Amino acid sequence: MARIEETIDVGVPVRTAYNQWTQFESFPEFMSGVESVTQLTDTTNHWKTRVGGV
Repeated sequence: MARIEETIDVGVPVRTAYNQWTQFESFPEFMSGVESVTQLTDTTNHWKTRVGGV
């Protein structure tokens, strides 16, 4: 099985990057296919997505 790995250096403090990537509700703004993310509890989110137009 092929494996693709990519690394991107982001010029911000680790805390800033972590805070951005844990704000799941904002994912539909920049991630195609993600229609909505709703936080249900501290440990559970509900994701609504479209993959391949479905």
